[in-house]
Amino acid sequence: MNDSTRYRHKKYDVILVAGEGESSYKVYHQHKAFLKINGKCIINYVVEALQQVGSIKDIYIVGSKNILELTLNEEAVDCHYPKTIHLVEQQANLYENIFYTFLKTIPEGEDTPIADLEKSQYRNRAVLIVPCDSPFLTPHEVEYFISHSDIDNYDHILGLTPEEALERFYPRENLPGIKMAYLHLREKNYRINNLHLVKPLRIANREYIQQMYQYRYQRNFKKILMFGRSLLGKIKLKYYRCYIGLQLCQFFSSIGWMAPVNYFKTWTTNQDMEQCISNLLDTRFKGLEVPYPGAALDIDRDSDYEAIRSRYDEWHGLLNSAENSHPYTSEHHVTG
Repeated sequence: MNDSTRYRHKKYDVILVAGEGESSYKVYHQHKAFLKINGKCIINYVVEALQQVGSIKDIYIVGSKNILELTLNEEAVDCHYPKTIHLVEQQANLYENIFYTFLKTIPEGEDTPIADLEKSQYRNRAVLIVPCDSPFLTPHEVEYFISHSDIDNYDHILGLTPEEALERFYPRENLPGIKMAYLHLREKNYRINNLHLVKPLRIANREYIQQMYQYRYQRNFKKILMFGRSLLGKIKLKYYRCYIGLQLCQFFSSIGWMAPVNYFKTWTTNQDMEQCISNLLDTRFKGLEVPYPGAALDIDRDSDYEAIRSRYDEWHGLLNSAENSHPYTSEHHVTG
């Protein structure tokens, strides 16, 4: 029995993160979820894709409830079919948005002490976490990620898109494009695609999640060092080398010095990264390579938005071609 057949019968609630925190990026001084492409808000593209995923149960959208209601109503989104959509008022930061929304997926979860939940049947409850700024997210990609996630043996699975799947979306021939920041690992370069399948109650050191998110593409070297210093004593020394190597690769890549990148990437294998994060969060972490680039084509800068807006139809066609050419087919999809 292959992985996709083994896990395809499971269904999960999804948390769509659309909160406005101090660490969230804005584009043209606006929240990215509410920027428009071809007259439709980006978050509505994401919701439309999620509504077609058979492996998803309910959709929980966390953010400003008033703005979310207006946006969904504008597009006449049905909040009851084919999925029930719940709107959740945002908290102070990304971690709180995710964790307190997760509690809403549990009957009486908000009124039950966390210590009791951690000993209950909900200890192994997993949710899918999805970004709000990926207008190219497709049901096919989400189904692939869920069906290939070994949730029985891992507590946090993160989608990783290989660089070769994203190169066609780079700027070229005087056309705008998106050039991404990568995790430079010995095996290959990966873009974090922001799809997470997580058992929140199985992550012991949940307090580090917010810090990891804030420093994921940090360009301020002083802050990188400060975060690195905060890890002393919290991860094994052999993994500290991995952290330094990843940050040096990110720094040298940002200034176009690829020789040092090619050297320092040898410091960290995919397995090293997984063990480092598992050690830091005190959980079982796994990176899952996803061949489809949709979720990774998110918006971090004004130029990303302009590129996506001007080339949306063309890129949408490229994504359809990529899905049609990949051996993963609709026989692995869950219906209903």
